[in-house]
Amino acid sequence: MAAQTTAITANLFAVTIDGTTIGRFAELQGIKTEIRVVEFVESGDKGLIQTKMPANPELAVITLKRGQDNSMEMWAWHEAARLGQLDQARKSCSLVMFDASGKPVSRFHLENAWPSKIEIGPLRAGSSEMLMESVTLVCDHLQRVAP
Repeated sequence: MAAQTTAITANLFAVTIDGTTIGRFAELQGIKTEIRVVEFVESGDKGLIQTKMPANPELAVITLKRGQDNSMEMWAWHEAARLGQLDQARKSCSLVMFDASGKPVSRFHLENAWPSKIEIGPLRAGSSEMLMESVTLVCDHLQRVAP
């Protein structure tokens, strides 16, 4: 008999490097990992044989959103990548998802990750809305691990 599962709900998302949280986010806009398909055609005794095979996987992409705060860790990490300082920019980190009680419910390990994009705004002068920041991380390898 198969084990019964429960859908994961998350209230908070955190990016941690070496056990230190460098950013907390209110929204996970998505995790995308994709393997392109290539067609392989070979000639044999029975004619042409056409097979679909996996190609090299594309970089995994994670997009998170939060109200911008005063912390500079995410910006400094992005700046290292922007300036081509890859030894400082490419880091192994974790994306941890927490439930409403603060308990981790899901975790992803990102190998050689770096923030490829930070987008801030929009915001209108005189508005009482929160300034939003969107961060896109890319990584060489993404692995779901136990929370």
